Amino acid sequence: MNQADWQPNSLERTCLSHLDSPENWENILKRPIPPQTQILPWTPFLKIFAFNLLLFTVVLGALLTVILVGTTGPQSLSEDLPIFIGFVLTSASFVAAYSTHLYRRSWNRRAKSLNN
Repeated sequence: MNQADWQPNSLERTCLSHLDSPENWENILKRPIPPQTQILPWTPFLKIFAFNLLLFTVVLGALLTVILVGTTGPQSLSEDLPIFIGFVLTSASFVAAYSTHLYRRSWNRRAKSLNN
């Protein structure tokens, strides 16, 4: 697909609606909003990654803890704690990286389409 013909899908529109707010850049990312035609590296999105990693770790950890304790009892949590922590951190890292990638990809696809 030609970049000039790019039309954002619903997920990209959601990402762009978050990124188009100058307040979000100032308050969350602590930097001024760049021009929409600028291709961005990963660095502006590291705070999004950190927030998503924290959020997904807490939510996934709490959900899996409730499921594990509810089905097998609290003693299994202490026995499987290293595996549990590894699984939660690995899964949360992948989801946080992918969601951050979606924000960056949405911004850069729009920038490329505006530059053509």
